Amino acid sequence: MPVRGGLRLDKALTFVWRAAPRHTMLCTCLLVLQGLVPLASIYVFKLIVDHISGRPENLVAGQYSDHLILLVMAASGIALLGNLSNAILGHASAVQAHLVSDFMQRVVQTKSIEMGLSYYENSQFFDKLHRAQREAPSRPLRIVQGLSSVGRNSISLVGAFAVLLSFHWAIVAAVLVTSVPAIFFRIKHADGMYELERELTIGERLSRYLNDVLTTADHAKEVRVFGFGPMMIRRFADIRNNLRIGMIRVSTQGHRRQFLSESIATVAGYGSLAFIAHQALIGTITLGGLVMYFGAFQVAIGSLRPTLSSLAELYENNLFLSSLFEFLELPKDVTDQPHPKPIPKQWHSGVRVENLTFRYPGTCDNILDRVHLTIAPGEIVAIVGRNGSGKTTLTKLLCRLYDPTEGRITIDGVDVRDFQSEEYRSQISVIYQDYGQYHLSARENILLGSPDLARDDPAIFAAAKWANIHTELMALPRGYDTVMSRSLADGHEFSGGQWQKLALARAFVRKSQLVILDEPTSSLDAAAEFEFFEQFRTMAQGRSALIISHRFSTVSLATRVYVLDRGRVIEEGTHDELLAADGVYANLYRKQASHYVGESGTAAQSS
Repeated sequence: MPVRGGLRLDKALTFVWRAAPRHTMLCTCLLVLQGLVPLASIYVFKLIVDHISGRPENLVAGQYSDHLILLVMAASGIALLGNLSNAILGHASAVQAHLVSDFMQRVVQTKSIEMGLSYYENSQFFDKLHRAQREAPSRPLRIVQGLSSVGRNSISLVGAFAVLLSFHWAIVAAVLVTSVPAIFFRIKHADGMYELERELTIGERLSRYLNDVLTTADHAKEVRVFGFGPMMIRRFADIRNNLRIGMIRVSTQGHRRQFLSESIATVAGYGSLAFIAHQALIGTITLGGLVMYFGAFQVAIGSLRPTLSSLAELYENNLFLSSLFEFLELPKDVTDQPHPKPIPKQWHSGVRVENLTFRYPGTCDNILDRVHLTIAPGEIVAIVGRNGSGKTTLTKLLCRLYDPTEGRITIDGVDVRDFQSEEYRSQISVIYQDYGQYHLSARENILLGSPDLARDDPAIFAAAKWANIHTELMALPRGYDTVMSRSLADGHEFSGGQWQKLALARAFVRKSQLVILDEPTSSLDAAAEFEFFEQFRTMAQGRSALIISHRFSTVSLATRVYVLDRGRVIEEGTHDELLAADGVYANLYRKQASHYVGESGTAAQSS
């Protein structure tokens, strides 16, 4: 099977060099030095043996010549140099590995946040992301280490082969021929492992998810209340067992081939050593020559196998690294124009949605169908409708997390696709119904709304006061620097309503021109909701504001209301106008009002 996408060693080298240039240079120099040390050692030992065997009287007399002492000192110096290079290389490699791992994680993270929302709603994308996350931290460094190993061992190998060729070509031929099966079988094993990993990606992701359900706080209450923990454990065990069966199959094949190839090499190796020993016995070579050729043979075997192994690993690592490149080469689904227009500093006519139609990638049904609406600066617009009518999807298009299938969204008459997407989004504050609850400090939770602010910027405190959460934050053990989680630190857990206020502060601190609130008061009681909207009117002054809510007490405060049904705008007007029209809006309003009246009457009777 060919290497997918060809050899991509240049890209791996580039990643490693960008991550740790100095440590990579140091490791390369040390590896060259290590390649020369074995050759220097066997040559010095040859000189020692020849010196001793040429002057046997010195052994009898127990005398040592200055030349012999120098040779022994040279041998020890070479050994110490090898030890020093090993120690420095070990340290440099450890630092290099850490730097490369962190750098590659950043590469994957950067690519992840560049991708459009559609990728995160596609299981195949998550398979690619999972494989990229698994391979990115280690594979580029392994490729560089493999190339370094090939280079280092090749230096020793070439020198050893030169020595053995001076003795007999058959020794070199035997070493080479018996090593071919090893690399062939190793490549077959790499292919099998790669195919297995791709087949089992979904199983790995599912087992990781089940483990998170069992061991994290997100699901801890329901796991215990409903008692489905043992069922999850059994399912986790079944998935891991299936993964293990596949691994055992490929591993068994690989190690069977390894035993066969190594046995062939061992028989040929000992035959070669016997031939060298025979030549020494008949006097064809000296004792020093015997030591040198034995040493050269050992160096050749010790260098050739790692060299071939490193070449096979290069193939394997390149194979697995293709998963990373497959992820990094995914095209963006929301792209910017080559020469984007600057977004207006102050919006005049505001947001206009024109004939907007949208269907999710890979589907045929329109979620939004020829929608039209406007949101002028200083205007609060509300959207209501039954679940599944397309309200949240519309907010995704307004934030340009997707581009419309048909129609357009404009700001002061300019299509938002003509703006740079990041600059455009910087003008939007949004709180979704499933707003983020970040396990960071309270200060950082607010600061995420405007990441460029200084940590002590007064705007952070102003936002918290506006959201009516400042007093509660000041009462925490470390004030604004208290971590909003007990799972990561000795922090504090907020209630749902408090988290929502924190999310509102995060939206307020962003100096945006469009504010989108998706069910902004769902976790607030009636008194807090009234207080919020009194404050929100102040926040919305001069801004375009869009509210999605099921609470008609909230909707009635809007300047204008749009009613969505099955992706279409079916009614439009003020709260009073829509009630007078006695359509869908009025029907929904009466149903909700009767619910509250019923609750009130029941409460009165019970009292």
